[in-house]
Amino acid sequence: MGKPPITANQVTLLRIVLLPLGPYLLYGTVNEQWLALLFMTVLGCTDFVDGWLARRYGSTELGRLMDPIADKAFVLVGFLPFIHLMKDGHPWLYPWEVGLMLAREYVVTSFRSVYEQRRISPKTQLLAKIKAWAQMAGCGVIFLLRMVPEKWVLYAIVLGAVLPLVFLAIRLVVRGVVWKGALIFSGWFVVLLPIQYQWGSEATTHFLTVTIIGITWISGWSYVTPLFPLLRQGELKAGDWARIFGAVVPPTLLLILANQQVLRPWVVMLIMTIELSVGGLDNLLCFHRVQASALLWGVRVGLLSLLSALVLLGQPAWLLYVGLALSVGLSAIEFYRGRRYYLEEPEEAKSRVVD
Repeated sequence: MGKPPITANQVTLLRIVLLPLGPYLLYGTVNEQWLALLFMTVLGCTDFVDGWLARRYGSTELGRLMDPIADKAFVLVGFLPFIHLMKDGHPWLYPWEVGLMLAREYVVTSFRSVYEQRRISPKTQLLAKIKAWAQMAGCGVIFLLRMVPEKWVLYAIVLGAVLPLVFLAIRLVVRGVVWKGALIFSGWFVVLLPIQYQWGSEATTHFLTVTIIGITWISGWSYVTPLFPLLRQGELKAGDWARIFGAVVPPTLLLILANQQVLRPWVVMLIMTIELSVGGLDNLLCFHRVQASALLWGVRVGLLSLLSALVLLGQPAWLLYVGLALSVGLSAIEFYRGRRYYLEEPEEAKSRVVD
């Protein structure tokens, strides 16, 4: 088979560009919400496509930068609307559930910047891949639990338990390979069956969400443990603390603003996505030891936190648009400043651990 006309990087970029359409449809009519499920499912499957292309035809530093950004942005725009969508007077998900899921991405990204400067490489596990699958698939399952009539949900869960085993059998016959992921997904649905039967969709939704949160944080534990020796030895510098502060305070304030619906959801989603993206770039720049100074990083996240807090305290909502402009402007400067390290493939570039 000849080389495909599209590269892994182009697939990843397309996924990033098209992502906003998903939440736009989720906030629409019932038909548009079902279209959002189809659209986000197809978009999520492109993660397998760009991964296959990168493995077969080679990856680039740009691809290693964009792919985790695309995955994390997918989770953000997929789950954040769930705190606004309602069923029987209850939100699809509570803000603390979405917050715990997203917090891991910001915190781990900030820790990775700390480690990249010191050439510390946390061990990645299969659980990190399972985490990505669980988040993407879980997003769709939660959608079905909230949209499918209660009497049909049990049948849908049974189907979810059986289908992975069918795919496992097909792959085993065609390629002689046992797909372990199918066993994991099938077992996951089997666990949901008695909960749905006994307590219904509301309990099943929150049980499923808690399991996703658990997998999300357990998969990130290997990124937390290397921090303890650095804390004991007092090695964290001002820039490290600025990055950790930026991973905790602004996203928390923005999530509270999103829950209170002080302004349009897209503003919060855009700021949070940009901050995730510049965090991913910072990992790369820290590896090459050309990261932004503690002052520059602190000014961005500090002002963003201040503006968010002022809006929460009752000041005009337009202040957060100033925060959006600040995030866009300073992040654009960082991407421009670091362009050599993800566009030109410098000779000293090495394969870095990404999650």
